[in-house]
Amino acid sequence: MSEETPLCPNCCTETFVVLVNNTQKIGTAVGGVAGGAAGYAGATSGAATGAAIGSVVPVIGTGIGAIAGGLAGAMAGFFAGSKIGNEVGEHVDRHMIGLYRCNRCGTQFES
Repeated sequence: MSEETPLCPNCCTETFVVLVNNTQKIGTAVGGVAGGAAGYAGATSGAATGAAIGSVVPVIGTGIGAIAGGLAGAMAGFFAGSKIGNEVGEHVDRHMIGLYRCNRCGTQFES
């Protein structure tokens, strides 16, 4: 789907017009935190697998393997949540709020 950039009402050009993306930034942060927490909470199988692999070296290897498995789940959840939050925030900014700014003249306007 092609997203068209509106023309600045002062400059009559779209070259310097950018979307004001505050909701997109918030969505990325919230999605990342939620995804990371969910990924860490759901990483019990990753932690168990990491502990099993790490058990080659007793006690220390098991602990390190469990931590690595849990962190891997948290990181995967963080990046997945960030991506989804970013896309939702971008959709809200573009289609619901529709606030743009011209970097040439500083005008803010709705599309």
